[in-house]
Amino acid sequence: MTAAAHDPASTPQRHPADPAEPVATEAVLFDPFADDDDANTTASHATTGTHPTPDTDTQPASDPAATAAVLFDPFADDDDEDEDDKDNGEAHAHSMHGSQDGNDQHPQTSTAPESPSLDIADLARGGSGTASDQAGTATSPTAHEDYVPGHTNREHSSTNEVQPAATTAVAFNPFEEDDDTSDDFGYPIGVAAASQLPSPAATSATPPRRGRVGGKALIAESDIQALLEDLSQLHQQGAENPHDPSQQSRQQALSTFKSSRRNERFGRLIADGMVELPFIELPEPMEALIDPADDIARGVAAPTLQPGDIVANQYEVCGVIAHGGMGWIYLAKDQNVSGRWVVLKGMFTADSPQSKAIAEVEKDFLSDITHPQIVKIFNFIDDHNHEAEYIVMEYVGGPSLKDRKKDSPDGVLDVTLAIGYLLEVLPAIDYLHSRGVVYNDFKPDNIIVTEDQVKLIDLGAVSGIGAYGYIYGTKGFQAPEVATEGPSVRSDIYSIGRTLAVLTLPIPLIDGVYEQRLPLPTEMPLLREYLSFYRLLLRATNPDPQVRFPDIRQFATQLYGVLREILAVRDGKHFPAQHSLFSPQRTTFGTKHAVFRTDQLIDGISRQVRITPPEVVAALPVPLIDRTDVGASLLQGSSYAEPSEALETMRQAMQAEEYQTSAEIPLGVVRALLDLGLTLQAQSWLKTLEATLGDDWRHQWYSGVTHLLLEDYSAAQVHFNNVLNILPGEAAPKLALAAVDELMLQAQGNHTTGLLGEENTRLCNRPGTTLEDIDQSTMDILGERWTHLTANPVALRFHSLRLYGLVWATNPATVSSAFGLARQLNAEGQVELAVAALDRVPQASRHHRMAQLTTIVLLVSGPAEQLTESRIRRAARRLEAIPTNEPRLLQIHVAIQYAALKWLRAHHLQAAASVNDLLGFPFTHRGLQLGLADGLRALARQAPFPRHRYQLVDMANSVRPATWF
Repeated sequence: MTAAAHDPASTPQRHPADPAEPVATEAVLFDPFADDDDANTTASHATTGTHPTPDTDTQPASDPAATAAVLFDPFADDDDEDEDDKDNGEAHAHSMHGSQDGNDQHPQTSTAPESPSLDIADLARGGSGTASDQAGTATSPTAHEDYVPGHTNREHSSTNEVQPAATTAVAFNPFEEDDDTSDDFGYPIGVAAASQLPSPAATSATPPRRGRVGGKALIAESDIQALLEDLSQLHQQGAENPHDPSQQSRQQALSTFKSSRRNERFGRLIADGMVELPFIELPEPMEALIDPADDIARGVAAPTLQPGDIVANQYEVCGVIAHGGMGWIYLAKDQNVSGRWVVLKGMFTADSPQSKAIAEVEKDFLSDITHPQIVKIFNFIDDHNHEAEYIVMEYVGGPSLKDRKKDSPDGVLDVTLAIGYLLEVLPAIDYLHSRGVVYNDFKPDNIIVTEDQVKLIDLGAVSGIGAYGYIYGTKGFQAPEVATEGPSVRSDIYSIGRTLAVLTLPIPLIDGVYEQRLPLPTEMPLLREYLSFYRLLLRATNPDPQVRFPDIRQFATQLYGVLREILAVRDGKHFPAQHSLFSPQRTTFGTKHAVFRTDQLIDGISRQVRITPPEVVAALPVPLIDRTDVGASLLQGSSYAEPSEALETMRQAMQAEEYQTSAEIPLGVVRALLDLGLTLQAQSWLKTLEATLGDDWRHQWYSGVTHLLLEDYSAAQVHFNNVLNILPGEAAPKLALAAVDELMLQAQGNHTTGLLGEENTRLCNRPGTTLEDIDQSTMDILGERWTHLTANPVALRFHSLRLYGLVWATNPATVSSAFGLARQLNAEGQVELAVAALDRVPQASRHHRMAQLTTIVLLVSGPAEQLTESRIRRAARRLEAIPTNEPRLLQIHVAIQYAALKWLRAHHLQAAASVNDLLGFPFTHRGLQLGLADGLRALARQAPFPRHRYQLVDMANSVRPATWF
């Protein structure tokens, strides 16, 4: 364990050549009642070791690692701040771990009675004592004279009710000899047989030897005598020192438990199995001790406790492991609990009655915190020799996330591992928030990694939500509004976001403080690679607290989504969207358009490859109902009703008092209106909800849907972009934005035009790349933040291609994104990439055959000059793999032959290079003409309209080569 593992405010020893360390925890002064003119005078800093008072200097201590606070006093008057500061008492901060008391139970053990002594002469004469009699039998607990089966310490009930049996023990000794270890004459098996064997002198001249004859043991007489002597000696020792086999078994199990903790094991899967925490081999606790000489030389007071001191007649001090705001932190052993390693940490000494009362309240609060991810507090003790109080805490051996970051090769943690670590400790922060307090000092120093666990330490900065006074925190991690608005849940979320940024990005230190500004995607390759991660950091660390995530659960939900996306695009691993706030895609859009073009051969009706807003809206996912909403049960019960019936139900519910606070019911009205096709009415209803629900992501989503149906693509783009900024881990807003960008390209007439260039297109087609090689002109068009709010055709193509690819790489079930990606790639002339994208549609998907037919059409589409023999033959082979019951088989057969004939004519060829047939006809001018004529006549027999039938016959006659018959 490092020195900072138990107190982030400790001052670690640093070589002069090492990089600058960030400043440690300090507090900001939060006074909501102070005048603006005096804001600067009320905000001050103080170290944790120095508790600010009106008579002391409240500027930060010279030690940059010291813990400091700022004062927030809502009751102070501007004219007499000094007196109010005295009334408020001294600000103090205790750096400690969690609390959880435990009681050890010591079960009673049964002891085997002494056995009678063994007479060697009797055994040699064949005495009747059996082996089991010699060894003795263990006495069952039920044999005790005071023992009553099923009896407990409680008084007997006055009723005749039969009580269940209590816990009992049975004697189990695997080393005790079985009942059949003696023969019928009382001799131990083997000894009796050996004694009846003829002597070695009578049978052989060879010396005595060990061996087996006929499967029986053969033992020499000298060995028998030595064996009998050993048995007698062991039995006498057992009689003098009765041995309890259960005690030996327990000692062996304890030894195995302690040793196995040090052995290397596999890591533990967390975050729904998406991340494996590496196993951390822990050092010995004594290795965590430090020499206080250097700190003493810098002016720090020497430790009051020395190695070997016994505190409270229970804790043996081993040394110091760190120095923090409350003084030295000691490593000790609990002599009352099997030498358990503990940590002793000083508490603020309260002099006044008011301070003592505050200290007692703080003790009660700390002792009541129990969470698996928060370090336990075992005890509060007094050291009468030095008139000091200490908190006895669980010793957690292991590095902090700060140490893990420092030991990483690149100086930063892997982004998936960092997210996994945070997801492990976020439940602890959520637990504190549910108890009405905020942590205030979330940073890498206060997160400790054990063998396969992650724990949160140092509760010294914990305060109530909206508390005032000196609020402790660390510059670079503390939210900027704490000094003016006080601590809140959103201020903790800011600190968590800053911690994630510091762990994963090389954020520079300025005067020991991490720079507040987040790097831009143009500056940081990781943020270009994972734009969703960038949006997550932007929202979590937004200077405006109202823009941040409102609670830990919503933050964790988006962390799961971003983690799932990163693993998909980087490693190709797919995980189910267990935390999504949207339903699965209801249907698909744009999946049949390319194949539909061939239907013109059947009915003569021209078709275009264009998507439409109603088609997109019908396929988009819908927001799931918030189960915590008061109207959730009402909406779930009416989800299968007709839209008009559901609308009437919600209208009546909105008039009831119990549903006045519901947000789901008014939004459910919007959805019902959209299902009824009343788009304008839905838009009007959304405007009435804007004052109360305008910032809700569901309001933004439905606003985007209504504008999309009304073909106001720019407004729809704005609303869907807002949803993406609020929910960066969701796939639904990405799919909606990609479709809107494609619709805008269609409206501009650029949907079939190449805009990016071959190299840029290939780069954009690979999600999870840093795009370092993209040309500068495109980077300038995208801007610094790569915003989606644009009407530039190049930016629209870039974003639609990237978003379609990102959704398809993350969600293999969202087939619409695969077809959308193929359309964008085909527009850029990258047919092979488009075919590869559609080939990834799973064979189990009901859209697999449509994807295969689309690849055939793509391979033979385009100008004849761009076709190749290889592409034509590949299309033919793919068609031959399609089952013959496919309704469009014949028309695509004709399309391939027509494309082959055009290719031969465009290149002035009479035949292909290969002599192999194409779909049963020679790959020559004459062969393709014969095949095409036969195919057109077959289509004519299926034509639904006579006029088109005649046209197909005429086409067949015109293309058929001249023959005699």
